[in-house]
Amino acid sequence: MEEQVKILLEQNLAYSKEIYHISKKVKSYILWGRVMSSISIVVFIIVPIILGIFYWQPIVNSIMGKFLPASMLQSAGSESLLGGTGLDQQQLIQMINEQGGPLKAYQQLLDQNY
Repeated sequence: MEEQVKILLEQNLAYSKEIYHISKKVKSYILWGRVMSSISIVVFIIVPIILGIFYWQPIVNSIMGKFLPASMLQSAGSESLLGGTGLDQQQLIQMINEQGGPLKAYQQLLDQNY
C-alpha cells in the first residue's frame, strides 16, 4: 500500500510539473496578446488621429480659404467673419466693386487658388 501511494505521488508530481509548464506558456501567450493588442490600438487608432490632426489642418485651411470669401459675401453675419481683419462690410463691398463686381472678384479668387 505504501508503495502505491509513493507511485501515485510521483505521478501526481509529474502531472503537476507538466501543468506548471503549460500554465507558464499560457501566461506568456496572454502577455504577448495584451502587448500586441496595445500596439495595434496605438498603430491603428491613435497614430492616424495624430497624423490626421497634422495633415488635415493645412488641407482644411486651404479649403476654408477658398470657400470662406464666397460665404462672407452671402452670409448675414459677415461682421463676425471679418472680426480680426480690420475690414467692415462696406469696405469689402467697395473692394469687390473695384475689382469689377462680385463675379469678377470671385473668378479672380478661383484663378488664384487653382
